[in-house]
Amino acid sequence: MGGKDSGVTEATTDILLESAYFAPQGIRRTSRRTALSSDSSYRFERGVDPAGVLTASAFAVELILEIAGGTAEAETRVAGEAPVLTKPVALDEKKLDQLMGGSISLTAAEEILTRLGLSKLADGTWSVPSFRADLQRHIDLVEEIARVHGLANVPSRFLGTFVPTSPVDAAYDADMVLRRRLAALGLHECQTIKLISDAQVSDVLPLRPLQDGDIIRVKLPLSEDHVVMRPSIVPGLIASAVRKCQATGEGRLRLFEMGRIFRNAGGGKAKDQESETLAILLSGSAMPSGWSQADRTADLYDLNGILSALLGDRKISFAPKDRAGFALGSDIKVADQTIGIFARLAPARERELDFTAPVYVAELDLGKLRKLLTGVSHAEDLPQFPGSSRDAAMELPISTANAKIEAIIEKVTEPLLISAECFDVFTDASGAKIAADRKSVAYRFIYRDSSRTLKAEEVDAAHQKVLEALTKGLGATFR
Repeated sequence: MGGKDSGVTEATTDILLESAYFAPQGIRRTSRRTALSSDSSYRFERGVDPAGVLTASAFAVELILEIAGGTAEAETRVAGEAPVLTKPVALDEKKLDQLMGGSISLTAAEEILTRLGLSKLADGTWSVPSFRADLQRHIDLVEEIARVHGLANVPSRFLGTFVPTSPVDAAYDADMVLRRRLAALGLHECQTIKLISDAQVSDVLPLRPLQDGDIIRVKLPLSEDHVVMRPSIVPGLIASAVRKCQATGEGRLRLFEMGRIFRNAGGGKAKDQESETLAILLSGSAMPSGWSQADRTADLYDLNGILSALLGDRKISFAPKDRAGFALGSDIKVADQTIGIFARLAPARERELDFTAPVYVAELDLGKLRKLLTGVSHAEDLPQFPGSSRDAAMELPISTANAKIEAIIEKVTEPLLISAECFDVFTDASGAKIAADRKSVAYRFIYRDSSRTLKAEEVDAAHQKVLEALTKGLGATFR
């Protein structure tokens, strides 16, 4: 910034002291253009008292002589004239009375202005001191009077008026429901900055894959850590998890954050886009340590449980979909709608960040989540009649995703089928018990009628209908 050659050292004997006033607009423009900010520019950008230049100079000389000793020249040379930034301002008595609700007299108001350094002129206007350049209008004087008089002393003239519910209110209410549910599930809310570093871009988990030009960069970043407008909240959560591990040694991590993300639409070919998402991070033990349960590392099923608690009885499924830099990537779906993305941090990246357990992250579209939370949730009545279960182990290609199985079961028009759950998966890499490229997936199906007890023949017929749908849709063979 300069000053190296003109700075004061232990060998300095003569000093030329300059005290000046600079226009805020020019200082601000130059500071931004050069990306340099100093204590001096910070003050001049916000305006200083031009009439205080000589006073400040004299005071600085006095301090130097008092602290460092020496003598000062008697003459002070002046160049130019200090600009006048203030002008007389009129105080409207009627508007003052109206705005203050008659709580203060004109005499008391004028006394307040006098104590603040203003003086009343012959024409009734008020002369403003040079150090109060913010007082330019009648309302500015009223604001000062109200501040000193006290807003608590100004009577209220209006009661609260009815305001109809708006979409903003509905969004806020939905977000608070999500926050309460996540906190009740043991997650901690984070608030991270909306700017990330270039190194953190590799941790981005976007709902839609990024194209060239989608990243929005800051033209004049404040530091190397704040150069990119985040296209995902996940990098901030990962950084928070790293700091929490380093600071406390905490290995069990349960974090979430709601906020805005930023990206160029269509690879920068259209205008910038902002959207709101919910990000979740899980790592470490699935449950707090205790004598009554064995330690287990959190995984995809724990995230599925969290989402189920958020969305109630809505069916959630995972459709595998790769994401660069992550493992186990998959889309999160409710019915046929994709609401988010799930993945595990790449093991190499976990080791690089010194995580001792797998790190699972998810990012969900907050707008879609809000729509799923609309309406009143009702608890189902306890069943009055017993249900019947049937197990089925199907042999499938090893690459078959569970989401395909669930999609076919979901489409089966069988009113007696109330639930289906996978309880076992068997593979054998050696090919001794089952072909190496095949797997056995076992499901338990529950059948029930809410009005009567089912007969065995009815359950068998309904179960056969489900098996036929799986055979037709997947080519499954049953063991």
